[in-house]
Amino acid sequence: MEKVWYFRLFFVHIACFLVSWLLFVLIKAKRMRGPGPSKKLMVVYWLALITGWVLMWFIIYRINVAFWIGLVIIIFGVFIYALGYLAMSEHPEREQVVVDWGIYKFSRHSHVLAGNICLFGVVVMGWSPDSIIYIILCVYFVLNIILMHFGVLSEEKINRERLGQEYIDYMKRVPRYFFGRK
Repeated sequence: MEKVWYFRLFFVHIACFLVSWLLFVLIKAKRMRGPGPSKKLMVVYWLALITGWVLMWFIIYRINVAFWIGLVIIIFGVFIYALGYLAMSEHPEREQVVVDWGIYKFSRHSHVLAGNICLFGVVVMGWSPDSIIYIILCVYFVLNIILMHFGVLSEEKINRERLGQEYIDYMKRVPRYFFGRK
């Protein structure tokens, strides 16, 4: 028996996306505005996002253990988003250009990490390893991580050019994500 239309992963992922942008607006993370990635990279990002949404339309989630585990993972990812946006909000007492406080003491790209954590939660929520479309979703998840990593590398290049030695020193102190090389 087919589940009703609103039990599709598409809606969960859209909700995560909207909550992230709502947090950005409410917290007023003004420091996150900048030149950003190239237009070509942004087109690839949006195409990948839309591809994921289309893919997730065909995956039904059920209220089971995987649903609850996925929900906890998503909430953790949204919490990481919030910490990043809070650090990027205006702090008049902090004159420096490079944000190295809050979560940015531990991760240079917590926003990317948060997005991948939320997407992982969505993947867990839709747990159905016997479904071909779910296997394709898992491949999409891995490809999305790779795409986001290239976006991070592009952003770091822009920041090195824009912010100079202060950002290079920051890169030496803080790992790209929560783990790995600095």
